[in-house]
Amino acid sequence: MKIRILSWFLLLAPLSAMAQDLSVKLVSPALAAEEKPGNLFSMASASARQKPLLLRPLYWVKTLIDSSAVATVDRRYIEQPRQQWAVELRTDLSKSKLDMEADWVENGVKSTWGVMTENSPTLSAGAWVGYRGYGFGLSKELRGGYGTSLSFGAMGGSFGINLRIRSYRSSSPELSINGEGFENMTSMTYDLDDPIRVRSLFLDGYYMFNGRHFSYAAAYDQSLIQRISAGSLVAGLMYYHSSIYMDSESNIFLQAWLNGLSKLKFSQGSVGVGYAYNWVPARGWLVSVMAMPMLTFYNKMYATILDWNPDANDEIYVTETERDRTGKLGLNYDARLCVTYNWNRFYLRTYGYHNRFRYANDDNTGIMRDWAVYAALGYRF
Repeated sequence: MKIRILSWFLLLAPLSAMAQDLSVKLVSPALAAEEKPGNLFSMASASARQKPLLLRPLYWVKTLIDSSAVATVDRRYIEQPRQQWAVELRTDLSKSKLDMEADWVENGVKSTWGVMTENSPTLSAGAWVGYRGYGFGLSKELRGGYGTSLSFGAMGGSFGINLRIRSYRSSSPELSINGEGFENMTSMTYDLDDPIRVRSLFLDGYYMFNGRHFSYAAAYDQSLIQRISAGSLVAGLMYYHSSIYMDSESNIFLQAWLNGLSKLKFSQGSVGVGYAYNWVPARGWLVSVMAMPMLTFYNKMYATILDWNPDANDEIYVTETERDRTGKLGLNYDARLCVTYNWNRFYLRTYGYHNRFRYANDDNTGIMRDWAVYAALGYRF
């Protein structure tokens, strides 16, 4: 159901650009020879009528995608390449780090028991294919871990939407204790027969208030090209969900270390306003920077807690408790940097981001850090 909703969202996202200026006189790529002005709906319908009946819906959407990205832009600042499709070879260096802590109180003495797991650093390789800013990519870790990364993207004249799904496994978490009486305690590595499994979903969307002169797509998928430097105020919405599983029976020691924590799921929604700037130092080059402080307005955590109790025959039995908690408002941030070079049909892009997410309940707290640096060689056709 989630994939179906996302598919419709990605399909209809370009319509947001139409609301900016439905009266713009625009030459559609499909109707370039006729040079008839009109709004995007009428142009899409006119283009579709020239095609076989079964293909008309497809061509209607195609014309909207082709036209909406440049419907309100200043062509002196932003250029749309003639080639509609693009394919990329990608490689990335990434790291996901999860710090989990549990508070213990024994005989009035409080201590904090920690578990740190990461997939640091991992080198991945993969490919991406897209049409006018709408694309799909898949990467697989080559060394340093066992993870995969799946990505979707949709970018238009004044908006950008990205979906990332990442997963990894950790077989050697680092354990630590801090508190009174544990001053000489050093961290240690604990090897697991069944690894901790971590899966994260990251969805973010942006709206550029200066879509006439500033292009988000020019920086992050090259479906448009920034010709003159420009900046824009940016509004953003971010959703993050992560699932951590260490529920194997062989991980009873690790579960006990974290006050019986067996499974953990947490979700966060954030909204923010920031600024982005595209700098064009020379023809073909682009340096894009974005910084956005964010307010986390939704913070939900679900935890499965195990408890081991002896019965009358001194046999141990396990009880499982589900706990959920809605957290308070919090602060987060989104930071991005991208450097791009375009020449003819080819382009080269390097891109980096960093995100951080916190969670907490009565007994457990934690923080997930996620960063990556991408390099992509693309070809338009």
